[in-house]
Amino acid sequence: MDKKWVQVWGQAHSALSFFYYPSCKKTYRLVVKAPLSGSQVRFELSNECAKENVLIGALSVAKCDENGNILGEAKRVTVKGQGGFWLLKGQVCVTDPVKLNLAVNEYFCISVYVKKGALRSGNLIDDVKLITTKGNHVNTKAANDQKRIRDSVRKVASKVLGMYFHKPIPLFQSVQVLNNTASSSIVVYGDSISQQGYWTNMFNNRIRSEFSGKYSVINKSIMGNRVMLDFSRRFICKGLFGISAINRLERDVLNYPDVEYVVFALGTNDFLQYGTITTPKSEKPVVKEVFDTVVKITKKLNERGIKVIVFNILNFGECVDSRPEKEKMVHEYNKLLQENKSLFHAVYDQASLCVNPEKPTCSRLEYLGGDKLHPNMAGGKIVADNIDLNWFR
Repeated sequence: MDKKWVQVWGQAHSALSFFYYPSCKKTYRLVVKAPLSGSQVRFELSNECAKENVLIGALSVAKCDENGNILGEAKRVTVKGQGGFWLLKGQVCVTDPVKLNLAVNEYFCISVYVKKGALRSGNLIDDVKLITTKGNHVNTKAANDQKRIRDSVRKVASKVLGMYFHKPIPLFQSVQVLNNTASSSIVVYGDSISQQGYWTNMFNNRIRSEFSGKYSVINKSIMGNRVMLDFSRRFICKGLFGISAINRLERDVLNYPDVEYVVFALGTNDFLQYGTITTPKSEKPVVKEVFDTVVKITKKLNERGIKVIVFNILNFGECVDSRPEKEKMVHEYNKLLQENKSLFHAVYDQASLCVNPEKPTCSRLEYLGGDKLHPNMAGGKIVADNIDLNWFR
């Protein structure tokens, strides 16, 4: 069997805004549970959305336990043979491969010591453990996670806004293993509904159980992300919502030849955002244009042999930013998906699954979080449990 590099973890970068990590000498340890086997490891670091250069002091990779405690030897990692280097603003780098024999579901960790520079590029993905600690601890067996004031602010923001904000993961863009079992990846391409992990993590667990060692599920969702338009320059947290799905397709999907499926779960923000504190009324979308862009993205992916499963949009009538005209557009968009489902590998009708029969433009409140937009754990479970796994056979 031919060997190929396959993602075992990854994320889509946007500007971390007030979630960022200020400049200080600190070690960042990413703990990954391998969904696939491999004989070597390499990873990408990104400073794409940064305002300054970052000085990397040292890197290592090692097997570990689920808490990130190193087991055995921590192996030195280099980039073009260098253990220390500058990662310039806007730059992405790939490390040199390191031999590390991994079995399915085995834990390993990547440790990066940042000697200088603020980390402003990353995401808030809830499918991996990040340990942060002051000083150079890339070879330390047990690196204790040190809390920061910004973590308290993040938790307060979660309560006030009624949605879940995970601890931000900076710098890391993808982790790959050299695999020889014909494995591949499933990319979840979504917005905050997917980013917060309530349905995606449960879906990941189902895939790991049903197709052990065959697929990895890579969550490349960005909060506030839209299909057609980049983040609005009007928004105070510029860059947090990321560049549009059509504009980040090459970076987040097509750049990785291991992708076999894309679960496309975007569109909510195209219809909900305009006329709010984040987005002007002038950015009101045209339903057919959003749909045509989804079709265009699907064709680009199909040309690479990637199958696309499209989620329709959950009804958001209970949300404070909802309006009758927005709800009407969602209905029209979902109808277009259903009428043209032959254009896609599959269309998943999550809206009907979660709809409140007494309020057809709303989802059931028992499936929604505090903001009445994002699914809670119960909502995530019903969405994940009803995805047809035969689509991935």
